[in-house]
Amino acid sequence: MKRESACKICKHYGQCTKAKRGRTITRMVNEVTKKELEQLYESKLGQDIYTKRKMKVELPFGHIKRNLGAGAFLLRGIDGVNAELGILGSCFNIARMITLLVGVRPMIHKIKAIRVSAI
Repeated sequence: MKRESACKICKHYGQCTKAKRGRTITRMVNEVTKKELEQLYESKLGQDIYTKRKMKVELPFGHIKRNLGAGAFLLRGIDGVNAELGILGSCFNIARMITLLVGVRPMIHKIKAIRVSAI
């Protein structure tokens, strides 16, 4: 059945729209999946999962995106993206080490101590 013909046989035709062809309703292709994910998110289990994800995973990506200014990859292709992500990950790890060791100098001394003990 065409959209306009379905609208014309409705008992509310002419009340919900002034369009001659009738009202058009657009739905997403994956609307059922979207509703299921919304229900999961609103559940207790979904909130527990979201809380864990927010604490563990989002910290590095949020830091890389906002503090390091990497909102989008500059390079294209899997090799370029992997290289860029490797550099950004290294920057994140170094910044994290500086924070955990309370400054650059303590971090340098710690790295030297590790290097000397490995030899």
